[in-house]
Amino acid sequence: MLVRHVLPVLAGLLLSQAAFAIPASIDSTHVTVDFDPDTFTFGIDYYDWGWTNYLDPNSVGYSASTNGVTLDFGSQISLFDYAINESDPLLPVHAFFDAGFSFTAKPGQKIVGYTIDFIGSYNTEYPGGVGMGVDGVGWSSYSSGGGSFVQQLQYNDPIAPALRGSAEAQGSIDWTEVQVGTEIVQVGTDWQEDPFCVGQPDCPLIEVPIYGEVPVYMWQADLGGADLYLQRISFNAITTPVPEPTTTALLLAGGGLVGWARRRKARAGEPRS
Repeated sequence: MLVRHVLPVLAGLLLSQAAFAIPASIDSTHVTVDFDPDTFTFGIDYYDWGWTNYLDPNSVGYSASTNGVTLDFGSQISLFDYAINESDPLLPVHAFFDAGFSFTAKPGQKIVGYTIDFIGSYNTEYPGGVGMGVDGVGWSSYSSGGGSFVQQLQYNDPIAPALRGSAEAQGSIDWTEVQVGTEIVQVGTDWQEDPFCVGQPDCPLIEVPIYGEVPVYMWQADLGGADLYLQRISFNAITTPVPEPTTTALLLAGGGLVGWARRRKARAGEPRS
């Protein structure tokens, strides 16, 4: 009796797992995109703390974009890094992603390249910086300020590149020398008559120190910070129309008929011998 109850449950679990692992397919304007989220890797390395947080690939939103797929991370890839003091190890907060997508052009279309758009926002406080890219190709900003961004990379190749890359935020330290006050110090000497015999014949000269006010400097650390929010990645194919086989055949046939007609007309105009 127990077996009869347990087997259907196990079968249901296996079926649910199998259904969960079925690769997904997205229908876009001129392409179809196939992928399997269970093979993707997303995560954040917190180097300062020595641990890594992996994201569930199925928690990412996948939807059709203009001509491909958009990955929506929501607020999951939010990177914050601030330099605390001179003992800070100055390591970045590092996000990474690795996902493979298969693009198939629809009839009448041909894939000639791809674009990858990073969409999000950032804020940097000098000396801090943010950056991201795919396979070493990317962008970075190390000046103060921030705002939203849409940064695009383009690939002129019909073979889809792997969506493999990283994003980072890092707060650094810049040392500057600043004036913190003044102090009275000896700035030189002068030879003057001994005050005990001023005006008397043969009064010896003695060396008298001269004092002055000088600035006092010290080194101070300028602690920077950086925030990076990678909200979405849009992966699109660049397509161009191609004629259908039937259209090509008709064009060839039409060209042949035009050529035949011209040749016939030329023969008709030739004088008969």
